[in-house]
Amino acid sequence: MLLGFIISFVIVYLFYLFTVILQTKRYDKFKKSNQVMYFVNRYKININKINMKKFTNILGLTNSLIISIAFTTTFLVENLILQLLIGLIVLIPLIFIFYGLIGNYLKKECK
Repeated sequence: MLLGFIISFVIVYLFYLFTVILQTKRYDKFKKSNQVMYFVNRYKININKINMKKFTNILGLTNSLIISIAFTTTFLVENLILQLLIGLIVLIPLIFIFYGLIGNYLKKECK
């Protein structure tokens, strides 16, 4: 179970690393994404005041952690319908909790 968590975390983070973090030319497009707009609207963060490379890295690590936890917990049961239900029950609170922590951190950093 721990090995599956680690493997899924590494795979998701590497995918995010190569598609978002290392693509500095696409930062303007990334700034308009739903994830960034959530932080701008919800926490009133000025996206021009934060280090974009650091922000994408934090989001990549957080998203990888959220997906890996949800992935690992769904495999604790064998029923497909229960897996989907547990996945949603785990995924949504994790997103709100971790994005809340990131938003508060970024709000302090922007001051």
